[in-house]
Amino acid sequence: MKTNKFTLAMYSILSVAVLTLYACGGSSSTPTVSGVASSGAPMSGTAFLKDSANHPEMSTAINAQTGKFSFNVSGKTAPYMLRAGTLYSMSNGPGTANINPLSHLMVANAAGFTNMSSMNAFYNNPNSTQMGTISANIGASLQLMHQTMAQLLNTYGIANVNPITAPVTIGQGMDRMFDDVKMTIDASGMVSMMNVSGTAAGTPAYTGPMGNMSGGMMGTVVTPPTTPPVSGITITPSLVRMQVNATQTQQFTATGLTTPVTWSVVPATSGGSVTATGLYTGPNVQGMYLVIATGADGKTATATVQMGSGGMMM
Repeated sequence: MKTNKFTLAMYSILSVAVLTLYACGGSSSTPTVSGVASSGAPMSGTAFLKDSANHPEMSTAINAQTGKFSFNVSGKTAPYMLRAGTLYSMSNGPGTANINPLSHLMVANAAGFTNMSSMNAFYNNPNSTQMGTISANIGASLQLMHQTMAQLLNTYGIANVNPITAPVTIGQGMDRMFDDVKMTIDASGMVSMMNVSGTAAGTPAYTGPMGNMSGGMMGTVVTPPTTPPVSGITITPSLVRMQVNATQTQQFTATGLTTPVTWSVVPATSGGSVTATGLYTGPNVQGMYLVIATGADGKTATATVQMGSGGMMM
C-alpha cells in the first residue's frame, strides 16, 4: 500500500497535536474550586477566595437554592483560602471545598487562629508559607474533629465525613446537623454549638476555643427525630449582617403564633441584647450570634447575626 507525502505530513501534524493536548491535560481541563456554602439552609450572596500569592480577592455568586459556588483558579497559586459570610474554608488545589461551620473550625484549628480578628487579618494579607502550613495541618484538624465531636457526628450518621470535601445534600446528614445545632463565636474566640431544636433546645452540644478543638468539651447531644420538628415560628429576618463601631439595631419579628414569644440572645453575656418586642442591639465586637424566639409551647426559631469589622464579615 502506498502512502503519499501529503498523508504522512498530515499524520505527523495530528500526532503532535494529540500529544500536546495530552500533555496539557486536554483543552477543557479548566482548574476550578467549587463546593456548597451552608449553615443549615443554603447560604446566599457571595463567596470569596484568596490564593497563596496574595493576588486580588476573587468573588463568585452563591446559588441561593443550592448553596453551590465555583471559582476558575487558572493562574492562581494553591493552596487557597475561601470565605462566605462569617465562615472560612481551605483548599489545597483545584477540587471541592465546602464552606460551613465545621470547615471553619478545621481551618481555625489548623492555623491556631484564636479569634475572628486574627483570622480576618491573615485572610486580608496571606503569605504562602503560612498558607502551606495551614493546608498541611488540615488533615490533623479533621482527625481531631472526628475525635472531639464523635458523639455529635455519630448522632447524625456522619462519623467519618470530611466537611470540606464531602458531598452536601441539603436537609440531610451534615446539613441537617447544622439545622439542629447552630454555632456562635464570641469576641474572645469561644465557640459554642448549641441545640436549637428537640428536647435539648437551648443547651450547648460543643463548647471550646476557636483555634484549639482539643480544648473543647461536649455538652448535651440528642438524637434528632426522623421528622424535623416544626416550631410554628418564623423569624424575620433570619440573617443579619452588622458592623462594629457603628451603633446598629435590628427589629426582629416572629410570626406564626397567636401567643407572644420570649426573645433571647446567645451568648447571653456578650451577644448583644434584645428587648421584649424583638429589637436587637449588637455588641461592639466581632462575632457570630443567635437571636432566639421561644413560643409558649417551648419550641424555638433562630436568627443569625454576623458582626463584622472594617467591611469584613466577622
